[in-house]
Amino acid sequence: MYARGAKDVLAAWQSEGALGRQMPLPGGGSGPRIVDLHLLEAVLHSWDLATATGQDRTGDPDAVQAAFAGWYGNFPDEIRAATGMFGPSKDAPDTAPAADRLAAYLGRTI
Repeated sequence: MYARGAKDVLAAWQSEGALGRQMPLPGGGSGPRIVDLHLLEAVLHSWDLATATGQDRTGDPDAVQAAFAGWYGNFPDEIRAATGMFGPSKDAPDTAPAADRLAAYLGRTI
């Protein structure tokens, strides 16, 4: 079942225009590119799992940096309230690792 799902996902990402598609927002209009949202999901949920299980949560440096560059500072609390995707930003020290700062920005407690 997983192999079938993985095959379907790969086929979808290989279709024409896949990397440029944007997510429709619940209130109308277009949101972030779906590929950016999928990357964020992988980075953020990896952080969640690592935090919950007491493991290193710094993540893959390239993936974290790409997600950080695309999302940090670009999804203010007022927009979040309309989408329901993330909680309000939490404080994180500027010296915290990028994964922690991104998680806090998206409502996680570090």
